[in-house]
Amino acid sequence: MSPRKLLNLGLLCVFYVHTSQAVKVENILTVENFVQTLEPSGEYMFQFDGDGIFHVDLQRKETKWRLQQFGEVASFEAAGALQKIGILKFNLDIYEKRSNYTKAKSVARDDIQVFTVKPLVLGEPASLICLATQFFPPVIKMSWLKNNEPVTVGVTETVYYPAPDGSFSKFLYLATVPQKGDVYTCSVEHDGLSKNPTNKFWFPEVPRHISETPENVVCGLGLVFGIIGIVASIALICKGKKNSDQAGGH
Repeated sequence: MSPRKLLNLGLLCVFYVHTSQAVKVENILTVENFVQTLEPSGEYMFQFDGDGIFHVDLQRKETKWRLQQFGEVASFEAAGALQKIGILKFNLDIYEKRSNYTKAKSVARDDIQVFTVKPLVLGEPASLICLATQFFPPVIKMSWLKNNEPVTVGVTETVYYPAPDGSFSKFLYLATVPQKGDVYTCSVEHDGLSKNPTNKFWFPEVPRHISETPENVVCGLGLVFGIIGIVASIALICKGKKNSDQAGGH
């Protein structure tokens, strides 16, 4: 079965924000959903310019917002997502029979990345991130080890993020307090990897001092205003979609 048959990725809409006649900013809101015979059996999520806004927990049948601020300015009924997932499952059964139950080819990139959210300070709380990219199908096992011992406390993960080429990415987080001499390992298992498991090691190293230059201050302000812009855009989009649905119902 080809990836195109196994997955159903949809572009919801494209809208433009004009800040002036000379500058045009393009933003893309996408809705991504898929079903498969493996676990997880499916996923439904919204993205804004490639960043996750929310996904629907198909087991608990509820909406999970990526940031709390998003849920404060917008809402989304999980029932609509569950209905679409049901339709996809029906179509998947048809595709399976037509393909004589041929399995999709598993592929994955061996380059696993591990990094921190902020500059590291030994002995202080830090957040480690493990990133696996360009794998298919969206079935992967990721875990943390500290000094060769499995770690489960402070571990969180994201949903699967789709890429334009049909592959997926996933993040695994670890809240920890790195000490000198510690060895952290992100262990990843996927049928498409050349070696299972594939391990990526990370050693706590104190980075060089980053001064508060004007460039760094401007970068920080840009990030803050960027988040504010996303929140405002989500509110406008959801309001417009709600009005459109109401108009369509009449």
